[in-house]
Amino acid sequence: MNQLSESEIRTNFSKNLSYIRRTSKYRLSQAALARRLCLSKYAVSMYEANRAAPTAYVVYLVSLYSGIPMERLLTTDLSKGE
Repeated sequence: MNQLSESEIRTNFSKNLSYIRRTSKYRLSQAALARRLCLSKYAVSMYEANRAAPTAYVVYLVSLYSGIPMERLLTTDLSKGE
């Protein structure tokens, strides 16, 4: 198994959160996603811009909402179809 740095994990989550929000299945604004996850729009914006690290609970919420395992959210770039 290839070990990822914290920076790589945060970057993957950032990209994946944006990707999930914009996919045709969801097509949500940041505000709409924030409401569904009980987060602030500012928090979603900061996570997507990779300016804040999500807590384990936030990763868990995104995982539950999207049906994507937490490990995959953190270790792969979903937009590349991995």
